[in-house]
Formats: sequence, C-alpha cells, structure tokens
Amino acid sequence: MLDNLKFITYDQTIIRRLAEMPGFVPYQHRNNNYAGFCKYGKLMRFDFRKSFENGIFAGYHHLEISISPHYHYNNYLHNGNDFPPQICIETVSDMLRYVSVKPDEMDTLKVVNIEFGLNLIPETNIQNLITNILFSKKTPFIIPKKENGFFKITNATAYKQIKAYAKGLQFTDFPQYGINANTFRFEVKSKKSVNIKKYGIDTIADLLKIDIYRRLGQELLNEWENVLLTTSTPDLSTLKPSDVLFVQKANKKDFWTGLIGEFHRDKFAREKAKYYKILTGKNNLHTQIKGQIIDKLLQFENVAYFPQKTPINSGKDKNAKLHLKEINGQFATNEENNRLCLVTGLDISMQKKTSKYLCFAGLKYYKENDPETYKEIELKYLTLKMKTRPIKDQIYYIAHNIRNHKTNPNHNPRNSRERFEKRHYPKQQLQFNFN
Repeated sequence: MLDNLKFITYDQTIIRRLAEMPGFVPYQHRNNNYAGFCKYGKLMRFDFRKSFENGIFAGYHHLEISISPHYHYNNYLHNGNDFPPQICIETVSDMLRYVSVKPDEMDTLKVVNIEFGLNLIPETNIQNLITNILFSKKTPFIIPKKENGFFKITNATAYKQIKAYAKGLQFTDFPQYGINANTFRFEVKSKKSVNIKKYGIDTIADLLKIDIYRRLGQELLNEWENVLLTTSTPDLSTLKPSDVLFVQKANKKDFWTGLIGEFHRDKFAREKAKYYKILTGKNNLHTQIKGQIIDKLLQFENVAYFPQKTPINSGKDKNAKLHLKEINGQFATNEENNRLCLVTGLDISMQKKTSKYLCFAGLKYYKENDPETYKEIELKYLTLKMKTRPIKDQIYYIAHNIRNHKTNPNHNPRNSRERFEKRHYPKQQLQFNFN
C-alpha cells in the first residue's frame, strides 16, 4: 500500500550518523539551504537542513528522510504489483535497519508526507477509464504533463492530492516484471502532518502497526466515493427516454462544470447520485472499481498474498530463506507472516509458525544474511565467557538468553511465592499474623 514516505528528525545523534553513511551521492537540492544526498535514483534521499551562526555553517538543524517502500521491496525496479500491509510492515522495518535507525529511535522520526494506494486491474480499457475520471468532489482532475495523458491528479485540499493513472502503461517496455498493461493505480498523497495524524500516524513507529493499514484502506475507499467516473459508451437500450437524455448530457464534462458554483451547492452531488443510480451493472464503472477496492482490502485483511519478487540479477538471492513463502504466489495467513519476536521485536517469519522468540533458525538466518543485526543481538545476549565457544554453541546460548529474558521474570522465586499465596491463601480467608 505504501508508495512514498517522508519523515523528519531533529535528533542530532541520528543526523550525525546518517551524514556519514556511505553509498549516498550528493545531488542539487531545490533549496540551497539543504544538503541533499541520494541513492537508487533519488528513491532514497537524505536532505539535511543547514544551520548557520553569524554566516558560518554550524551543522544541520534537522534531517528529512524520503523512502519508497514499494520500490524497495522490488529491488528498485518497479511498484506495479500488490503490496499488502504485512509486507509493508516488514519492508519499512527492513529499510529502517538499512539506514541504521534503531528501534528506540523510531519515535523521533515524524511522518510529514505519505503516499498510499492500490493497484487494480479493471475490466474496462485503462485508457478509457482514466479519460473518464473527471472530478474528486467538485475539484477537477488535471493532467500535469501533456506527454503523460493517462496520469491524472487533483488537489483535493491544500494538504492532500488524489492520483489516478495507468500504472501498467509505465512498464509496457519491461514485460519481464509481469505487470498487467491494464493496471490501474488509485492513490492518496497527504502532504502535512496535521492531516496524516487523522490517520492515526504520528511517527514512523505507527507504520509498523497493522491497524493503521486498515484505516488507510478505509481512507482509499472514502476517497473513491468522492470520484466522478463516467461511462462513455453505456448500454442505453433498457433505459427510459428521459434517463437516456440525462446520461448523454452527463457524459460530457461541461455538464458537471456547469454545476459548480455558489448557486448549485448540493446539485453536483445530487446529479452524481442520480447518474450512478441510472447506470447499473456493467454500465456503472464507478461501482465496479469500488467493488474491486473492497475485494482487495478484504484479501489483505484475511490473507497476505506474496507475489514473486523481481530479482536485480540472476545470482543467489540473499533473502531467499526469508521469502520462501513468496514462490509461486503462495498464500499464508496474516499471523504466519506478521510475526515478531516477543523480546527483540525482530522478524521471525523464517522460523516455525509456533515460534514466539528468536531461536536457532532465526539467529542463523540473521548471521548469514544480516550480520549487522546479528552483531547487535550478540552484544546484548552473548556473554564474554561464551564467545570462546563454537558458533553453534554461541547461537544456542543467545537463543536461550533471549527466551529467559521473557520467561525468567515470570518464574523467579518472588513471583512464584506470590502465585502460591494467592492460590492457597485468598484474601477473604481468615489469616493470622505471627509477626
């Protein structure tokens, strides 16, 4: 669901750390007061706001981080496939680790820009569909670039944009990605934190909560309700003459433009409702797309669909073990693919379904595929005495200590005694104090 994110931090520890991160190249920011660095063709950007004292550079006031989770999931090749909430959460977590943001630092990263949407494959021709998308409420959709006639956008408010475009046409020259040429993208972009907070999102930590994605899905459905989509060639054979005349007039944009103004407060909405009521079944493209949005959201709610990722090269996939469930588009329940260790908070989807804690299999995976994360685990859960042991023994003791971190507080003598007394000496029972 998530396409682009921007978050801001004033934490100087994070700013200094990311200012020294290798692999990013400088680019010319549109504002000279910023120092910009990017990677993956600007799909990942660090924009540092310069601070000056008496005209002398004094460091960075804040940092704006821009990322593209959907592209990251597909190795920065495309964003034309499904991107369910469970995978969004895993991908955002992976990207935060990639840019060295620690779990206890997430609350310092305020979300200030978010784009979220769905990819659908309508039954009608995508070009006709985009052509006939006319308004969001009373705000017209426009084509910002003439060379891209099947990309429309509207400024719904000062802080929100609605996008509707032919996603499949962007990738017709890349059949290897397997993107249907008729793919339709419907998207919402919120540009201010004041509106983003209405979705329940304040910091990047909120985007790791599954309930947030349900709210975003409902927001997409709400915004689609505001869209006016006409049907250019409806079947009018079963309609009475007055309805035929109305539909023919309503299929022209000028008809709707004429309903906008102070003298037609509610008439636009009434006429839109009338238009949709007359056109039923296959004649009503708007209702068809609405049904597809609902179906997609229910699919995301009940099961996580894992499409095959697009590899950058034909070499060994370093994440092969993590993505075993993606092969051949297998289905897996939400609980199976949104599992985190109860102690470390790390992803344990590579372990058995019944796993609650990071164990031998997961630790071995992190050691082979994410050595930085493994090093952090090792520093916290492996004693100096055990570092002299063979690797297998080290992993065993780390897993043992992680589990004990959760279970020991529940089984220590004090808690055991409290449970014993509660079981055998209830408060209502007569007791003698011998002290």
